[in-house]
Amino acid sequence: MNITDKSAIRDCTSCQMCAAVCPRDAITIRLNEDGFYRPYLDANKCVDCGLCVKVCYKFDSDVKVTTADEENRITVKSAQYRQNELLEKVTSGGVADALAKELVKQGYTCIGVTYNDERHRAEHIVAHTEGETDAFRGSKYIQSYSLDAFKTLVKNAKDTKFALFGLPCHIYAAHKFLTLRRQRENCILIDLFCHGCPSMLVWNKYEQAIKRQVGNKKFDDVQFRSKVRGWGTFYVVVVVEGVKAFISSPKHDEFYSLFFSDHVLNDACSDCKLRSTMAYTDIRLGDFWGKRYLNDRKGVSAVAVTSERGKKAFDAIKDLFKTEDSCMAEVLVKQSYGKVYTPNMELRKRMLDGLRDSHKTLKDVVDLYYSRQGLAMKAKRWLKTINWYLPFDLMRLLKRFV
Repeated sequence: MNITDKSAIRDCTSCQMCAAVCPRDAITIRLNEDGFYRPYLDANKCVDCGLCVKVCYKFDSDVKVTTADEENRITVKSAQYRQNELLEKVTSGGVADALAKELVKQGYTCIGVTYNDERHRAEHIVAHTEGETDAFRGSKYIQSYSLDAFKTLVKNAKDTKFALFGLPCHIYAAHKFLTLRRQRENCILIDLFCHGCPSMLVWNKYEQAIKRQVGNKKFDDVQFRSKVRGWGTFYVVVVVEGVKAFISSPKHDEFYSLFFSDHVLNDACSDCKLRSTMAYTDIRLGDFWGKRYLNDRKGVSAVAVTSERGKKAFDAIKDLFKTEDSCMAEVLVKQSYGKVYTPNMELRKRMLDGLRDSHKTLKDVVDLYYSRQGLAMKAKRWLKTINWYLPFDLMRLLKRFV
């Protein structure tokens, strides 16, 4: 039995752990025609050991669901770096950045995500020093190529303590592998409140358009949700030769328009159970959206601690932060936890076809999506556009009212 078995009950999350655990290197990972990472099997190498299936979400008929009572017992905090200089360099409140550095000091090898301009993709990489974890800073709103880093985890988990940062699907797969090998206690797993991952076709077109604007120069840094205009805004900033060479317009940004359409997310994202359970992680992090910090412009993290390992890790850094007590109910109201998306499949196909078409722009695909919206969604989009022209204080007041 292997990863291609027809008994799968769910779609692929693109986590790539199946290829990492394969003892015969029979599985490779590459993008499919819709722009999602998928495993491809060399049947001549496969010995049907079944290890790939044992770590795969597609075949798990017993995914653990966190009950309401269990959610109520989870320790939840808001947290914001006390040092403004550090706070400016991170996407939200800075907890992931501090955790990575603290865990390296404690002897963990850290795995997190950076952006690789040469390969035009986000990648999980391995960090052994505090300085190397700087590459993890900032959100990445695209799927990560994780195979190489996961192979390092699989090969060395017996003798090495790992701290892994990833999406719930990455953390689930790592948890399954580590539990299977009885090595879970040696590692700490940290995931994110997740909305879903869009097709890489979206990023490819978006990146190509930016490259044309900046003269095809190398991207030194890509900030998928820069604080260039304050926290809570969705600006994409690209740094070239030390200068912010591209700053997107959140009023009409095609990348985020398609991301939040939910029509071109990975197949598994529509009804992902892992997004909506806390059973496999030690800490889950995200932005603390909601009324409490509506007027904050610096960034606040939501921190949900689910295990004793997670508690010890957060306790080691908490003095670096301004913290307040919270609860899952307050955090989840502004997250995608528990939500199921219902994309129009015919429209999804047309949008993906447009993304594949070299003669069509992202704007063409966005216009197609907008053309199928009802009056309520068009009115909401119109109000959001007006909102961007208002002074900051008035904009936040309107958000609070709505």
